[in-house]
Amino acid sequence: MRFPQRAGSPNRGLPASSRPTRGGRAGRRGEAMRNRSQTKERLGDRAYALIRERIVTLKLLPGQQIDEALLGKTLAIGRTPVREALQRLTAEKLLDSVPGRGFFVRPVSIDDVKSLFEVLTALERFAVHLAAQRITPEEVRRLAEVSERHKAAMARQDFLKVTTLNSDFHRLIHEAAHNSFLLNALKGMYHQSERLAFLTYTKEAHPKNMEVFNRKAIEDHERLIAHLAAAEGENAVEVITAHFQRFFLRVCHYMEPRVYALDPFLKQEPLHPGRPAPGRSVPRPRRREAPRGKT
Repeated sequence: MRFPQRAGSPNRGLPASSRPTRGGRAGRRGEAMRNRSQTKERLGDRAYALIRERIVTLKLLPGQQIDEALLGKTLAIGRTPVREALQRLTAEKLLDSVPGRGFFVRPVSIDDVKSLFEVLTALERFAVHLAAQRITPEEVRRLAEVSERHKAAMARQDFLKVTTLNSDFHRLIHEAAHNSFLLNALKGMYHQSERLAFLTYTKEAHPKNMEVFNRKAIEDHERLIAHLAAAEGENAVEVITAHFQRFFLRVCHYMEPRVYALDPFLKQEPLHPGRPAPGRSVPRPRRREAPRGKT
């Protein structure tokens, strides 16, 4: 038995298959919510990338407090994506979160640098060892391509690009090791090492031998590519060890002694045991006097 349509019904005369259903309306609402969620994620990623770049390039100095409202206004991004980006950067140890006070750019200390390089060098050696056994011809080609771009950035003294391309080069080696746990461990450390790398390119602390260091870095990259392509693991490990020792010494060259005069945010801790930080004096030991009556 068929019932007549009510007068004025918008679906009157339409076949059943063409009539909108409650499920269709719900589907459209769900799609709109997914689109809003994806837009929010893209804004969060954009906020993260922009704030991270400001930390690496020292536009946000070590120890500086983050003004969330001003930062959001400067980046033209809402408060929620900015807050999510700050929390993400805190997890990566580039920011410190202080309850009741907000976010601060994590200071750089000598102890942190030493601890970072101890672990980073060990993991890099292992990554190179694995990559020499597992790297593919396509991965070798990509390494060579990034190395050429890195060399070009050095030639035009684009130090931000030099820093990011150097990280890309090493990240490709990590990926060529084909070990996801190792890749994740190294990823977190490179957030710290990028800031240290850019720190040493600042004009105030630009060492006179930076040209020599850059030339050696390019040579190291080229030798690494050759050793990895030839599956020469021991030789590749030897190159990467010297490469990171040179990087560590370069950071130390910046942090001692000039860094203490240039950057008041850095913790003044001595680099060498028993040796004071610059600007600190060591009391001279008193001269012992011979007991009376003895010569």
